[in-house]
Amino acid sequence: MKIKNLLILALMTLALSSCSIRLVDFTVISSKNVSLDIDRTQGVKVKGDKTYFLGIGWNIKDAMDAALEKAGKEYDLLVDGVVRYGSYPFIATVSVEGTAVSSRAMKNKLGEAGFNDWLNGKKVTYNKENKIVVTKK
Repeated sequence: MKIKNLLILALMTLALSSCSIRLVDFTVISSKNVSLDIDRTQGVKVKGDKTYFLGIGWNIKDAMDAALEKAGKEYDLLVDGVVRYGSYPFIATVSVEGTAVSSRAMKNKLGEAGFNDWLNGKKVTYNKENKIVVTKK
């Protein structure tokens, strides 16, 4: 009888336990096609990967950062992105593909007034690397 009670207690503990993991920090995200009026031909196609042993600590942000770093210092936005997660024995992988674009080049092309019109209705801040962070108000 004690073994049965212990088994029931173990199963209930397992069923009621949980954990959470931070998947991604994002500036702009959407699963719908949105017109951003960005010249994608000036961007660079990039892919960033991150591999984790036993899947410990995996997150999307590391792969996104790797993709932007591959593009170069002047690129700070990733558009038309795809995120993939792979799980293999003892290994987890996260890969991010997209087009890296430069908000500075976009600002130079649109001009100050045009860039401000594009930003209209968006909240703009700068992160510690002095890259633009645009979010919806």
